[in-house]
Amino acid sequence: MSSGDAEMPEPTLEAIALAMQPVELSAQQRDRMRIRILHLAREAAPDGTVTRRDSTAEWIEIAPLVEIRELWRDASLGTHVSMMRMRPGGVIPAHRHTKDEDFIVLEGECHIGTYRLGAGDAHTATAGSIHGDVTTRSGVKVLIRGEYPYPAAHR
Repeated sequence: MSSGDAEMPEPTLEAIALAMQPVELSAQQRDRMRIRILHLAREAAPDGTVTRRDSTAEWIEIAPLVEIRELWRDASLGTHVSMMRMRPGGVIPAHRHTKDEDFIVLEGECHIGTYRLGAGDAHTATAGSIHGDVTTRSGVKVLIRGEYPYPAAHR
C-alpha cells in the first residue's frame, strides 16, 4: 500500500492470512524469487550509510599522471576522503598541511620525499607539517582523508 491509502483493519488482514493456502513453487520460480530478493537486498544500503560504486566513479586528472576520485567531502569542516592513483612518474608537489591527513597505500608504492611507503602502509601528516614531493616509479593507489580544498604546494 502507498502511504496515501487507508490501512486495512487487523481482523481483515488476519482473515486473509488464514484463508491463504500454501502453494508449491517450481525450482524455476524459487530461483527467480531468490534472485529478486538478493537483488533488492543488494540495492538497499544499510540505514545511515552512503555507497559510491566504482562503476560510476569519475577520476579527475589533477596533475600529469595523477588522478583523484572524491568519495566524500564536507566543505563545512574543510575535509574530504578521496582515492588517488598515480601512474609511474607522477608527482604531487611538496606541500604543508593545515589539517591532519591520513594517507593509506592500497596498491603499489610511492615516496614522500625519500621516505618509502608500500601497499598496506598508513601514513599520517599532522596539521602544520610539510613533506616533500610524493612520487612513484611503479604506480600507486591510495586512500586519502584530509583537508579540502587540497593543500597548496609549498616551495
